[in-house]
Amino acid sequence: MDEAVAAAEKRAAGTSAYFYVDTLDYLRRGGRIGAAQALLGSALAVKPLLELDGGRIELLEKVRTASKAIARLEEIVAERAQARRVDVAVHHLAAPERAERLAGRLRDRLPGLAELHISEVGAVIGAHTGPGLLGVVVSPH
Repeated sequence: MDEAVAAAEKRAAGTSAYFYVDTLDYLRRGGRIGAAQALLGSALAVKPLLELDGGRIELLEKVRTASKAIARLEEIVAERAQARRVDVAVHHLAAPERAERLAGRLRDRLPGLAELHISEVGAVIGAHTGPGLLGVVVSPH
């Protein structure tokens, strides 16, 4: 039992989660950002890239336009994975085509890819991020 717990803790400690939100409105509604920040970000077409760090959502980068943000998300995942053996999960909310395209590019780009899963997030995460969410979890072996 102790070995299983140690293995799970080690795997969890090396796992990273990154995501892109299509609109800042849901983050504003949930109190994650202020109204002025949401208004300015929307006017400038700012698309935040976020990271789950220690159970908290942290701003990783701000990117202009959706296509640049998704391309940068792919780059971040490739940098994190390097050539190591990794499992990857691509999550989305109401964006299955975008998720499939991103997963396909990651398949081609990650030489150490062991498993790749695609799934839609649940209502709790979706309520805070909104439709168009793309998230990627990278878990090294």
